[in-house]
Amino acid sequence: MPRKRTIWERKMEIIDVVKLLKSAKTIALFSHINPDCDTIGSTLALRAFLQKAGKTVSCFCDGELKFDMGDLYSAEAINQDAELSSYDLTIAVDCAAEDRIGKYVTLFKKGRKTLCVDHHLQDRSYAMYNCIDPHSGATAELIWLIIKEYDLTLMDINIASLLYTALVTDTGNFGFSNTGVRTLEIASSLLQYGIPNADISYKHFREIPFDTFKLKARVLSKAQFFEQNRIGILTFTKEDFVATGTTSANTSNLVNEIVNVAGVDIAVSITEVRPNGYKISVRTQGNVDANAIASVFGGGGHKNASGFMVNGFYGNVLDDILKACKDHL
Repeated sequence: MPRKRTIWERKMEIIDVVKLLKSAKTIALFSHINPDCDTIGSTLALRAFLQKAGKTVSCFCDGELKFDMGDLYSAEAINQDAELSSYDLTIAVDCAAEDRIGKYVTLFKKGRKTLCVDHHLQDRSYAMYNCIDPHSGATAELIWLIIKEYDLTLMDINIASLLYTALVTDTGNFGFSNTGVRTLEIASSLLQYGIPNADISYKHFREIPFDTFKLKARVLSKAQFFEQNRIGILTFTKEDFVATGTTSANTSNLVNEIVNVAGVDIAVSITEVRPNGYKISVRTQGNVDANAIASVFGGGGHKNASGFMVNGFYGNVLDDILKACKDHL
């Protein structure tokens, strides 16, 4: 078994990642549970690129795509590719921990070689090889570097659009603190492929379906604020989804409506996904650490955007979250 090692963005070690890809004929890609556009966009971009390079590629995701992901190029291929008994190489894309792969973790482990490509800090590695750079604004940055080293002539407008979507969404339209010089340099390179960047930004930051608008109006009217309005809580219940004809997939980015309120340092959305089971999203401003709050509950992410899952009665869940938030103000 190859030794475990960490591969950062340095060119020499990116070359090692490219060697892994070139040596494999069959490759499976895995996005994380509760998928966002970085994990999906990066996965689909890598899939399209590797297919052009002559590889047999499958991609899998244990989770429902949000409304703004359905029209991503080749999104219909997720979970529809043939599932082989084993693969030369399996790649976890944007998955900080093994359990983020969800129900497909067993299939991931069937890879003769396993690789994780991610921009989240990891407590411990779970793949044979790890391409981890927490300084990247999105995993899409690493995918771009890999593609650039592999064969940039295989790039096209569809792959560029997928990577740009991943970049722009994970950096908050390039407004989050994780936006770096390299992030913008890569975005500039992607623009050269003629991508519809204005349409992408509109789709993911301004356009909302009418049923989502109804959900937004209903839930915002019930928003709760604590600690002199420094903490804002948004709750999505099963009743809210039934009343508006929506699902948890329609909650994407609505927590930002709270964190954008002047004076709010921490915004939390609590989404009921099953009886006594909740998906939690945490957004913060400034130096308040969302990742530290999420880690209290076994979750994680980034300094200003993190998440986790929790079980329990709503009242107890709310109390526990408020305590963690107060402790990190």
